[in-house]
Amino acid sequence: MTEQSGSQQGMTGKTIGQYELEQEIGRGGMATVYSARQLSMNRMVAIKVLPRHFLHDPGFLERFEREVDVISKLEHPHILPIYDYGETEGVPYIAMRYLGGGSMADMIRRGVPELKDIVQPMRQVGEALDYAHQRGVIHRDLKPGNIMLDESGNAYLSDFGIARVMGSDLTGSAIIGTPAYMSPEQAHGAPIDARSDIYSLGIVLFELITGQEPYHAETPMGLLLMHINEPIPPLTKYRDDVPSALQLVVERATAKDPDQRFSSAGELAEALAAAVRGEAVTPRPMAPVSYPPPQSGAPMAFAPATNPPTAPGSQTAPASQQFYGDVVSGTGTQIPQRRSPWPWVIGLILLVVIAGGAIFALSGGLPGTATAAVPTPFRGADTVEDSVYSLSIPSRWPFRDQSDVSRLMHTWRADDDSAFVILTQMDDDSTTPESFSSRVLNGDVRFIDETTAEDGTLRRSYRVINHPTLPNGQIDQFFYRDNGKLTVVEMFLADGNATNTTSLTTMQAVLNSLRLR
Repeated sequence: MTEQSGSQQGMTGKTIGQYELEQEIGRGGMATVYSARQLSMNRMVAIKVLPRHFLHDPGFLERFEREVDVISKLEHPHILPIYDYGETEGVPYIAMRYLGGGSMADMIRRGVPELKDIVQPMRQVGEALDYAHQRGVIHRDLKPGNIMLDESGNAYLSDFGIARVMGSDLTGSAIIGTPAYMSPEQAHGAPIDARSDIYSLGIVLFELITGQEPYHAETPMGLLLMHINEPIPPLTKYRDDVPSALQLVVERATAKDPDQRFSSAGELAEALAAAVRGEAVTPRPMAPVSYPPPQSGAPMAFAPATNPPTAPGSQTAPASQQFYGDVVSGTGTQIPQRRSPWPWVIGLILLVVIAGGAIFALSGGLPGTATAAVPTPFRGADTVEDSVYSLSIPSRWPFRDQSDVSRLMHTWRADDDSAFVILTQMDDDSTTPESFSSRVLNGDVRFIDETTAEDGTLRRSYRVINHPTLPNGQIDQFFYRDNGKLTVVEMFLADGNATNTTSLTTMQAVLNSLRLR
């Protein structure tokens, strides 16, 4: 692995194998993804790299290698293909097709799509899932963050790192997946088959329609129990223009009893298309499902959040943008149904603290310290250097200094007001994200979600609707605290650019370039 000029924090600017890493475009609990140029063919690819501090953990490495093994046996137009796999100086990597449209999680965060625009990507994902199921592969971690989009909005199923091959024992009977999208039988530790993926696809469909997940809880345990026990909320609670037939489709896809779900992902997709066209959907009678009583065994252990939001030098994984990321439990574990969640809450906090400390030590401290290199500006951008930060901004975006004695506030805004970036640092160390957001946003926007990265960076997203001074769109706030000072980066993108890949890429490049001094 050789270092290139203008390298940024992390591996950006380095060469791994025959691939020159250009920009970090995604980060999850297992790996970091970079856009890269394949030198031998002069083409863009995506490179997934396992961080060095995970190499000692055989579980992470096993998942990484399993993805290669599984996808090498799956060749489908809507399964993200792998071009190459290798290892350089002890760092394993996977080279994949590069897609410029981000993930389905990115699409949802930028605004709830029209119902007619959901049909094609759901059909494509359904075809890919059916293909995998017919070959004995269960994905087990289906969520918007694992569905990628190209520039034309076509969908591709990705991340088979925890896939189970029926008839094999690659992962034993461990409970593994993302709690927000986990089927009841998967959450309960019961045997699963392809119908578990159907349930997860139904949860994805619910989120595509409403813009949010159906269940919210304070702990992963509480979230899993809701999947087991709570009915799916009505779509009309979140959106008025939903035909009644669509509610039946979602209810059937997310039935607690696997026998009552659609028989295939393709059948779900066709029922969705019919409902959107206004055709009637015949309901299937629903009956409660019961699972075996809890068995004794090792207590469940939850990993810390594995889909962190964007931090300096990284990109939102988006995702989920999930509340909890992946969760793994011991073999043979069953979920207790009536025990207090507090022991698990305490255990989760301890895990997060321990993991955070280890990552901090191994990474050499907080991102954006004074030793960080000044980033090389992306195409069409200039690097702005200040005593507080360095940042790359599109050259045509006018700069405005709105600083006063109590704060630093710098603004860059597109000429057509379709996008802007504001960087603010507060001298008052008592300022909190809550007080900042309430003062700046004034209740004129709707809260979407928030996530916290492993390094402590907090991201909050808000929907702008009928604001007196802003067009409709989305504001993302990123909070960094160092030496008692709170630094906030706000990014706004108007709805008119919500599907504009260039705009999304530009905003991400701006955030990736940020270095705090």
